[in-house]
Amino acid sequence: MEYLVGIDDTDNLESRGTGFIGRTMGERINASGLGICGGVSRHQLLFDQRVPYTSHNSSLCLEIETDKPEEVWDLMVDYLLEACAPGSDCGLCMIEVDKIPESIVKWGLKAKRDLLKQVDAHELAKKENIRLIGLTGNHDGVIGSMAAVGLRASGNDGRFVGLRGTEVRTINGIKTPAELKKLVHLHKIVTVEGELVDEHSRISLEGWLRPVHRDGLITLIVNKIDNNEEYGYQLANKEYIKGISD
Repeated sequence: MEYLVGIDDTDNLESRGTGFIGRTMGERINASGLGICGGVSRHQLLFDQRVPYTSHNSSLCLEIETDKPEEVWDLMVDYLLEACAPGSDCGLCMIEVDKIPESIVKWGLKAKRDLLKQVDAHELAKKENIRLIGLTGNHDGVIGSMAAVGLRASGNDGRFVGLRGTEVRTINGIKTPAELKKLVHLHKIVTVEGELVDEHSRISLEGWLRPVHRDGLITLIVNKIDNNEEYGYQLANKEYIKGISD
């Protein structure tokens, strides 16, 4: 079975961020033999001075394939209690992909616009029989962890900081879509105008390789380049990707 796992507020100003903790948690799940971690996505929540965020108020969602959800849950709880920074307010949420209710998607979308309360997160989780727990500090991370699951389930929010396969930060050079898809789990590659890139076209991967979530698909956005003999496309720039995925 496949599950979406949300985590939030695992760091402090001096520590590694939630993205790093989420990716390493996925690696630990893989190493344990209890499950397989798929795409890891970052989701922007309300960016407002009234929210006690560490730096950008983003949360993280991991896709986990496992037939041992109880053991994976226990592993994640133990890992986060060990890895979360002092002063963090970590929250953890886990929902089976095929059983994510619309109310959780709405919670995620609302978390991008409005201030939400921890008590309401717990009430919604109880109503929908969803696994949600606060682990460190005042537990306010339950708000963002459940929002991360809802936003990922919406199919049109966030960007991927980790993919199943090769570590995306190590991929560079010039590759075709066919070659890239052998390295990582990627559904499609399109231009900023929405044109599908041919499987044998050459793409320069120098820059910021962060696919986005579009229509439920892991989608890499590129720019078409004219009059270049080495490649016909290059990665869309960092500012553009942030603008369409925050």
